[in-house]
Amino acid sequence: MFTNGGIAVDSWVRIEKGCAIECDVVGDEAQFTFGGRRGGELNMIVTEDGLEQVVEHFQRALDQFRANPAPTAASTPPSTNGSVS
Repeated sequence: MFTNGGIAVDSWVRIEKGCAIECDVVGDEAQFTFGGRRGGELNMIVTEDGLEQVVEHFQRALDQFRANPAPTAASTPPSTNGSVS
């Protein structure tokens, strides 16, 4: 990823059942915190328009999950991580 300033930062968070999610609305922004308070959290700040866009994409993904359920771990063969025996 290239930017005008030459510095790029890429961050991600895996959200599973039980992941701590907090939200505070401050002025014209919603401030979300994903994860714990041990320095490993990810913060996301959105405006109302931005939140509508995020919700639209999240809803689309949720609809796709529910329309095409993934196999359970019990029915999925173990991963070989690309290695061949």
